[in-house]
Amino acid sequence: MNAIILSLALATALVCDGRILSPSQFQKELRRNNVPEWMIPTWTCIAEHESHFDTAAWNRQSGDHGILQISELYWCYPPGKGCGVNCNALRNDDITDDIKCAMHVYKETSKMKKNGFSAWVTYKYCH
Repeated sequence: MNAIILSLALATALVCDGRILSPSQFQKELRRNNVPEWMIPTWTCIAEHESHFDTAAWNRQSGDHGILQISELYWCYPPGKGCGVNCNALRNDDITDDIKCAMHVYKETSKMKKNGFSAWVTYKYCH
């Protein structure tokens, strides 16, 4: 019985690290992090399609993390290091690091392609 209660308490603690944002809360966070106004509708659309605004989203099959589903293959560690952030840090309720990393991914992708948003497969729904 004690093991069940402990398991439930640990599961609840893990879930409490994230939250579901409203689109307006997400947009407020983008503005607070100095994201250019013209990008906000597209980032909002991507977050909606990638995670349904869930800051704790984790796709174990693809290895994508957080509200913007940042790929562990290249951008968060382990194994990728492109953003210099631990993948676990992308799944908490503070999305500052998610936004910073997403902007980095956007800029790096823009060097290879004209549109940095194309790093997200869900971008096809957002333009």
